[in-house]
Amino acid sequence: MVSSIPLRTQLAVLLGRVVTRSAYTLGRLFRRPYLRMLGLRDVAERDFDRRRYVQAEAKAVEVLALAEQFPGDWDYGNAIHHGHLLLGRVALARGERDRAANELILAGQTPGSPQLNSFGPNCQLALELLKAGSTAPVLEFLQLCETFWNPAYSRAAVWAEAIRRGEVPHFGPNLSY
Repeated sequence: MVSSIPLRTQLAVLLGRVVTRSAYTLGRLFRRPYLRMLGLRDVAERDFDRRRYVQAEAKAVEVLALAEQFPGDWDYGNAIHHGHLLLGRVALARGERDRAANELILAGQTPGSPQLNSFGPNCQLALELLKAGSTAPVLEFLQLCETFWNPAYSRAAVWAEAIRRGEVPHFGPNLSY
C-alpha cells in the first residue's frame, strides 16, 4: 500500500524521531534530565506501540516526574498532556476504562504549550474512549482543552456537538501527534 503522506512530511517525521530519541539517549548517557524528558515521550510511545505496557507506563510516569523539574519550560505542557495520555492508553489497553478516563481529564488540565495552543490536543485516547462508550470524560476533556487552545483554531466545540448528537468526530491530524 502506498502512503498518501508526502515524502517530505514522512522524512520530517523520521528526522523528528531521530532527534528525540537522540535526546533521550544523550540525556541518559550524560545524566541530563532535560534532554531525557524531551526524548522520553517518543521512546514511551514506541514501547506502547510494541505492546510493552509496563515499560511504556514507567516512561510516562517518568515524563511527568521530569516535567515537574521544568515547570517554566515551553515543553512542560506537552509533557503533562502526553504523559497522561499515554498512561490512559496503557490503562485502556489493560481494560481499566475508568482510569483511562481519569488520565484523559488530567491530560486536558495541562497549562498548554506553543504546540497545544495552536494545533490543539492529541485526541487518540479520546477516540478510543468514545469507541468504548465513554462520552462524558471526552466532553469534559474537550471543555478543558478550550482553556488553552486558541479559539481561532479550536475544533473542540464542533467535536463536542458531534458527540452530543451521538457521532464520533473526525479528529483528523489531532490523532497523530
